[in-house]
Amino acid sequence: MDAKATGALIAQRRKQRALSQAELAEQIHVTDKAVSRWETCRGMPGLDSLEPLSKALGLSVSELLSGRELTQEELPKAAGGQIMENMKRELTWKWLAWAAMAAVMVLALWAAAVLHAQAQRERELTELAERERWERYAHYTGSVNPNEEAYIAEATADYFQERGMKTRFNPKSLRVREKIFLEDYMAVLLSDREGEWCMSFWQKDTVYRESENRNRYCILGGRSRIDPGTRGLAKWNFGTREQPVIVVSGAELPEEACFYECDGNGYMVKSWVDPDLRTALDIFIEALPMSVEQPNPMGVYLCGADGSYLPRDLE
Repeated sequence: MDAKATGALIAQRRKQRALSQAELAEQIHVTDKAVSRWETCRGMPGLDSLEPLSKALGLSVSELLSGRELTQEELPKAAGGQIMENMKRELTWKWLAWAAMAAVMVLALWAAAVLHAQAQRERELTELAERERWERYAHYTGSVNPNEEAYIAEATADYFQERGMKTRFNPKSLRVREKIFLEDYMAVLLSDREGEWCMSFWQKDTVYRESENRNRYCILGGRSRIDPGTRGLAKWNFGTREQPVIVVSGAELPEEACFYECDGNGYMVKSWVDPDLRTALDIFIEALPMSVEQPNPMGVYLCGADGSYLPRDLE
């Protein structure tokens, strides 16, 4: 699998069909930024994009995965005419010649069908293997190592922008400020040089769980904007109602803040404010289902050193 060859083939066929990146993206229901990333080898089409992309470009999936146009395999040529002619010359009885000719024709057609089925099966196995390789490669290019902070920042910016989520940060100066892990999850606080904050939430990639690349994470979501101070401190369920995975995040918290509390399922969870960065970041996996859906982030109680609650509007 050659990402460069696939990207070049996508660009070549798009131009042959007089399509802009935006027009192609509209046909297959992705963003023009995604098409640009494919053509410049900075990303690969997902599995759900392969079929519509191949139709839009007039290519087979195998050609798209191989990065080049392929010739159709010719079916085995029917052999039997010469055999039948020889039998006609050798046999004196016409009815026997006809029977032999029919038998040879049946055998030839059967042989052709068997060879065709074998060739079709080989093509299917080859395409299945290529799809599996493609899926692993797509998972690899769509995941990050938690130690590669530059890639975490780039993937975070791309995630929000490709989904049209409103942001205030400058993607060129976005960098990781804090990371936290719990079981298979990772939460990351980021900011740019101008002090605009965001948070991204990740889960360990199960495709590579048993391989040498098992320490890779895929982005699941996040908060594209975090207001500074107490008004931006909030928790969000990034799991499901049945299995809540709560992430608390906040930035530029007041100097008086010492720790924060948030409601769990019948209990209160407490965690400390980072004294140097003045940030809050934590992951909690709830043991019980949530009683109601959580369509919006919920507030968190910020406390001073003496345990008293700080007002929400305190800066």
